[in-house]
This record gives sequence, structure tokens and C-alpha cells, in this order.
Amino acid sequence: MQFLGRDRELKLVRIELDSQRPSLIIVFGRRRIGKSRFLREAAKTRPEIYFQATRVSSLLNLEQFKSDVGKAIGSKPQLEALSSWEGVLHYVAERAGEHPGLIVTIDEFPYLLDNEPALPSIVQKFWDSGALADGAMKLILCGSAISQMEDLLAERNPLYGRKTLSLDMKALPLVDVAKFFPEYTADDIIRTYAIFGGIPYYLQLCDAQEPLRNNVIKLLLTETGTLIDEPNTLLQTELREPSFYSSVVAAISDGCNTKSEIANRLGVKADGIGPYLAKLLALDLIENSKSLDADEKGRNRRYRVADSLMSFWHRFVRPNLSAISSGFGEEVYDRVVEPRFSEYMGIAFEPITLQFARLHLQEVLAVPTQEVGQIWGHADFDIDVAGRLLDGAFFYGECKWRSRVIDLGHVRLLRERSEKTTYGEGATGKHYLFFSRSGFSSDVESLAKEDERLHLITPETLVKPRR
Repeated sequence: MQFLGRDRELKLVRIELDSQRPSLIIVFGRRRIGKSRFLREAAKTRPEIYFQATRVSSLLNLEQFKSDVGKAIGSKPQLEALSSWEGVLHYVAERAGEHPGLIVTIDEFPYLLDNEPALPSIVQKFWDSGALADGAMKLILCGSAISQMEDLLAERNPLYGRKTLSLDMKALPLVDVAKFFPEYTADDIIRTYAIFGGIPYYLQLCDAQEPLRNNVIKLLLTETGTLIDEPNTLLQTELREPSFYSSVVAAISDGCNTKSEIANRLGVKADGIGPYLAKLLALDLIENSKSLDADEKGRNRRYRVADSLMSFWHRFVRPNLSAISSGFGEEVYDRVVEPRFSEYMGIAFEPITLQFARLHLQEVLAVPTQEVGQIWGHADFDIDVAGRLLDGAFFYGECKWRSRVIDLGHVRLLRERSEKTTYGEGATGKHYLFFSRSGFSSDVESLAKEDERLHLITPETLVKPRR
């Protein structure tokens, strides 16, 4: 299967792999994010030992590692006699001179720590010995247990200060998701992203030759659908008390966006819910933010479900599981999903425009962004998108996923709101952005031709940014 996206990450890793010195690379990210496939792509055409740990004894993992070493670079009698991780690593380092730039990838590294907790110290000793220098060996440690992988970089860990590159892999952005569906319209690509997000595993399950409706029914609205229980499976794999975490996500999905609202919905104290929110934040399943014009010390933050599949599942799948299990998935789509999907997109469209502002606004304004966020908490207005460019200019934006076009009234209202907020107060030369699925009135389009600070952004631009 063709590898799609991740151009920036591939460039970073390949620069490190091309270096003429040893490397210790730490890669982590939630499950299904495509770490293993990414590392194989980065190592393509290069000498590589790839080993994926499993939840078995340390001895069995070591034997499998030795087997993978032998297959990749050849086995000698001394390899068979080795009975320690340190010994095998030194064997590989000695042979690396015959394979300059040899990559040694240990995938799911945290599985090894269950039965070999001293392994980080062993790797530290191996690294500090200088044994990797002769062949400029590249050691990659990869894992899905984010907290354990992050601990490898912490000051208290034996590997602290030794990594040459670390990569926290996130979901694919919209522009990469578009590559999976070359025949889809821009509208359908955005809808697909709002359901399946940027998780490569989910995207690869979709049939790019089939309409979005068919993919949703096949994967999510059929009792044997591959993803019908994916949110629960993910929580059960990653967390203890998965049912409570699921309840937290359900509360946020239903519109409870502050800590107190979530706690009240679940009947618990707000202080006690903090650790659960922190875990979900670490897994990129939810995210939080505060208004750009809020006091620096303000603690009031809004939460939203960051994982698109989980958001869609709680909105449309979970409430209709009985009908789905009875074989009425098509009816659920036609009678529940389709009539309410524009309302769902009204919420899902905002983070898509925020992502565009973070990653691609320089394609519109010729200057990258310094910060991006939203403005909210005022009695009479919110601002969907706002931020500051690297040149110090401020911008304010409105996004609409609906059948009505943006008219001059919207332009006037956004300008008025930008003057009411303290964010960018007193600044001149403000930019105004309008993200619209349904387009713009002719007078707005005419005004945009005359006013270089008024920018009109369509779904086509979101999917394929262009200067």
C-alpha cells in the first residue's frame, strides 16, 4: 500500500538518519497513528533491523530480537550464545561497521519494560560506551504508551539528555487526508475528516472508490463493522477504568465543555476529574483551550473532543447501537446521521479552520502564524478563529458550514467584534478571514478584491492550500 503524507516528519527523520554520527531517536504517539508504517517508510532502502516487541517474557522477546538480527545482518555462533540485551546490542554495534548507518528499530519498547524494567539503564550504558560510533548506528525506540515514552526523556530517566531526535506523532492534517481520496470533492474530504479524523488506520479502511455514506455504514453502522466499537477498544487498551473515561468523553461530546459542567454531568467533584482529563489530553482524545483575550492567570478552560471518530461515535453511533445491531444501519444513516450532519459539521468545522490557520495561513497572508486560537466568554459574541502573525499583525475569522453565503453583514459584524475584544487592542492593519462552505455574496467578493486584508477561504483552499 502506498505511503501517504507525513512529508515534514519524514524529512526530519531522514536528515537524522543521513547524519554521519550515531543516533538515538525516540518516537511516540497514540495507537493507530501509523508510527510503525512511518518508520518502515523512513528506513526504506537503508540497512535495517526491525523488531516489534510483544507482551511476552523478556527471554522470548530477546530470542525474537536475536532472530530478527540474524535475518537482517546474518547470524554468527556468538550471537546464538548471547543471553542479555546488552550483549546483543553490542554484537549489533560490532557488525554495524559492515552496514554503515544501520538502523535498529525497537517498536513497542514499553512492552519490554514490563519484564525488563532496567532496560533504559542498559540502553544508556550501551549508548555511553561509544560502541555505536564505528558504523554510525541508528537506534530507534518507538512506543504507543505515551507516558512511558515521554518518561524516557525525563530528567530522572537514565536516557535523559541522550536522544538526538524525538518525534511526537500526531494525527494527519486535512491536506494529507485528502491524498487518500483523490476522487472526492473538497466538501466530501472535509466531511470524511470530520468523521474519521487524521488517523491512517481508519482512513485505510475506507474505500476511496465508494461514497462516504457507504464507508460510514460499512465501518460504523453495521454490527460487524471494523470500527463500531473502536472508541471503547482504544480506551480499554490505553486506560484503567475505561467506562468512566468513556463517560467523560460522552459528557464533552454532549456539550459539557468546562471541568465543572463535566463533573456535574457525571455526579462527581470537579477536583477529582482532573487526572482523567489529563490522561485524555495526553492521548490527544480531547483538547482544551482558553480564550485568547483571557487573563494569563485565568483557569477557566473549554474542553472539546479532539478525536473525530470518537466525537462522531458518541453523537451518532452510541445512541443507536440497538438499531444498528438489529441490522438498521442504513436507516440510521438516512434518518439520523444525514438530517443532523450539518449541525454536527457546524461544530466540527471550527477545529478544521483552526488547523488551517496554524499550518497554512502563510499561503493566504504570506506570513506564518505565531499563535492561533479562539475568543469566547463574552456575553454577546465569540470569534471562531483569531491569532497573531509572526510580523505582529492580528487576524480574526468566522467559519460557516451552512447553506447561506457570507454577506456584508457578516463582514461588518466581525469587524465590530474585533474591536470589542482586548486581543489585538489598538493594533492597526487587522486581517479578516471568512471560511465558508457555501461561498460569498457578490458584494463581499468585490470588496475582497479591493481590500487586501479581507480573505475569503473555500473548502477547496482548505483541502489544497495555495498561495
